[in-house]
Amino acid sequence: MINRLIEPTSGAIRIQGRDTSTIPGETLRRGIGYVIQGHGLFPHWTVARNIATVPRLLNWDAARIARRVEELPDLFGLDPDVYARKFPHQLSGGQQQRVAVARALAAEPSVLLMDEPFGALDPIIRAKAREDLFALQRRLGVTVVLVTHDMEEAIALGDRIAVMDRGRLMQYATPAEILARPAPGYVERLVGDAERPFRLLSLVRVGEAAAPGEAEGAPIPEDASLREALSELLMRGASSLPVVARDGRPGGRVALEAILAHARLAR
Repeated sequence: MINRLIEPTSGAIRIQGRDTSTIPGETLRRGIGYVIQGHGLFPHWTVARNIATVPRLLNWDAARIARRVEELPDLFGLDPDVYARKFPHQLSGGQQQRVAVARALAAEPSVLLMDEPFGALDPIIRAKAREDLFALQRRLGVTVVLVTHDMEEAIALGDRIAVMDRGRLMQYATPAEILARPAPGYVERLVGDAERPFRLLSLVRVGEAAAPGEAEGAPIPEDASLREALSELLMRGASSLPVVARDGRPGGRVALEAILAHARLAR
């Protein structure tokens, strides 16, 4: 409905304050990035031509398209000199996913729609793809509307989560609010009482629970989650971990007691 492949039967959808029903369908869609499950790359086109799809439809001049085709692969860690002339079948699943997102962003849209974009990836590549998307969204500031059946994915990526059931909106809130105060019934069951403390820990950064002091062992980054810190503590059989700041300086220590205190807030 956001890109009007399905027309709303009532109400209004606005992008930057403008009712989308007042915009011609083709014009609307060319201003919205769209990433489908399974990538959807054109198999007979090179990476460069796939990325250039919408800019060409918008009649960008050749020089501007060339710049964009060179910028985007580089942004996704794909050397344009190496990958621009490759075809989709010559790429790994993770590389195809990155090209699909690059194509969706090529015309500098203000909104990016993602329909279960990581569903076809194996767990390791999927985790990396999530991290890449999170970092890219923070860097570009584009609004991402992502559909997923994976609650962990929604919590890890979402600033706000809309929980739907049979076409009805059950709750719309921040991940922390949904975990701490899930709507009775469906959302409560979806969140799961036993998993809630662990999921809440995934929202809290190590730096927020770090305290002055020292600890033994390899340090954990301050922007890692407390869930990751708890896992490290259990694997090492330790009671605290040293913390390292983004600039490489010591950031104190994070203790098991501090992590458990945050987990209890979810109960």
